[in-house]
Amino acid sequence: MKTAFEPILAELMAATRALRCTVRIDHPALGLSANTPCAEVLAPGAASMMGNGSIDHRRARSVRWIEKTRQILLQEDVFADPDMAPPPALVREFGTRSQIVAPLIGADDYMFGWVSAHFAEGPRPITPADIAAMEEARRAVMLVPGLPVGI
Repeated sequence: MKTAFEPILAELMAATRALRCTVRIDHPALGLSANTPCAEVLAPGAASMMGNGSIDHRRARSVRWIEKTRQILLQEDVFADPDMAPPPALVREFGTRSQIVAPLIGADDYMFGWVSAHFAEGPRPITPADIAAMEEARRAVMLVPGLPVGI
């Protein structure tokens, strides 16, 4: 699946000018955990999240909000609302200051993962074009063969 996701993420990165774009999927039977991306594309100089599973992303308030609302999370400044801030390690280790995160919802209504675009240049306005690019990336990810959409 990683090779199928990378072109989708590359398009999302080009459209949004993100520092990093990822797909995270929780599916233990496939050996996948949302704590580590199953696919990632990076801008030059960006730190990779691929080898770091130390952050429990499912427990982050931002991800719990996404799981509850089933909406795309738009954070122009991750520090603007302390109740929605991502884990401090995400900011410290990977430089995330703004982000867009879209849930991946299975046929059984389980949020089995998400697509994200991270920005590091500081607070950043999120445009309608950014949101449309994320929606398109989410649709494309959901069409990848072998995706666990019915768990």
